[in-house]
Amino acid sequence: MNGFIHNAQYPNRGPVLPSEWGSIGNLRFLVSSIGSVTATASNLGADVYNIFCVGMEAYGVVEQDGYSAQFIYRPAQFDGPLAQNVSLGYKFAQVPRILNDAWVINLRATLAS
Repeated sequence: MNGFIHNAQYPNRGPVLPSEWGSIGNLRFLVSSIGSVTATASNLGADVYNIFCVGMEAYGVVEQDGYSAQFIYRPAQFDGPLAQNVSLGYKFAQVPRILNDAWVINLRATLAS
C-alpha cells in the first residue's frame, strides 16, 4: 500500500507494541493469530481478512453504580472433599460500549498473489 511504513523503519522504536506490524499515517496495524477471516469470500474465491480500525475514544467501559469488583479465592480445603481443587474467580459489573460508531470501521482485504 502506498505510504505503508514497516515497524522496523520507524525513526523511534520506543513506543512500538510487540504486535505492531506497521503504519500508514496515524493508523497502526497490529497482527494477531486470532484475527477475523471470512473464507473464500472474494469474487475470486480468496479469503477476506477483516481489519478493524478504531479511533481514540470510539469505545469505552461503563462501570455499574453500586457494585465493586470482587476477587474470589477458595483454598483447596473448602473446595473438594479431597482438598485437591482450588477455586479462583473474578466478577465485576461493567459494560463495554461503543461511544462513537463513526470512529469504528472495518477494512476488508485479500492477499495479493
